[in-house]
Amino acid sequence: MDANPIPMTPRSRSLLFLILATATAVTLSISTTRAEVDGPGISRVIAIEEVKKLKAIRDEIGEIENLEVLYEDRMHKSGLPYHLYVPKQLKAGEKYPLVTFLHGYTDLTIDTHKGFPKGVWSLPRIQKTHPHILFVPRNRTKEDRWSSEKYRTMTINALNDLVTELNGDPKTPKVDVDRLYLTGFSRGGQGTWNFIRTFPKKFAAAAPLSGFSHGPQNEKEAEPIRHVPIWIFNGDGDKGVKGSRISFKALKDAGAADVRYHEYKSQGHVIDDFAYFTDGFMPWIFSQKREPSSKRR
Repeated sequence: MDANPIPMTPRSRSLLFLILATATAVTLSISTTRAEVDGPGISRVIAIEEVKKLKAIRDEIGEIENLEVLYEDRMHKSGLPYHLYVPKQLKAGEKYPLVTFLHGYTDLTIDTHKGFPKGVWSLPRIQKTHPHILFVPRNRTKEDRWSSEKYRTMTINALNDLVTELNGDPKTPKVDVDRLYLTGFSRGGQGTWNFIRTFPKKFAAAAPLSGFSHGPQNEKEAEPIRHVPIWIFNGDGDKGVKGSRISFKALKDAGAADVRYHEYKSQGHVIDDFAYFTDGFMPWIFSQKREPSSKRR
């Protein structure tokens, strides 16, 4: 190697500076684009190739078995049936987040749809990284609706009593009341929207899947829940997709602190068996913490 450097003319120095500046600008552009894709306030259309990867995770799991053993079957004093999952590895006296999952129209029993999606939250791959308690209220019949005042009240009362029970027993894990998360699919997606609009200060984050137009449909309706971190999911072929798009825009227009929207390409209504595997979703929801009451709108 020649030890003597090649002398540079003013023109060559200018050319080198231009090359380096262009490379830096391209790098910054790529970084910014990536941050915008993954950050709050972003709407993404998930390509078919990405959807296939999510479904491959589902197919690798195959079927989530033994939920009837893992999940305790309970009945609240109001008549609301529900499943409770408190993983054995959770430590008594320590605080953990609690996830409430609202099921869809056809998901009345524990073993429907090969254990998806309610069983996703019990998977070792999820619980190992994000240990939590799971509350799965159930409809008694297909005529029950999460969005009805009666059934919504029954569900919230059962949740409140469960938190009181666990937090009052020194032998059980505790519920972190500032880390209550809400999610649901289809009719449960409608319920997710309905619950956070009715109780805007209760949940630390929400994720409605295929929730039709039960979310805010204008900026005024979005205003009361703009502080709640929300990740919306829908298939682009679902008849209710327009409602999700409008809700995302309404929240963004209202200045929502963290609203995200993923729309799956060439997918219909049923996305609940793979959407929860979306890259970044689990870390996102479990990182959320309810704001102090003085800061809530």
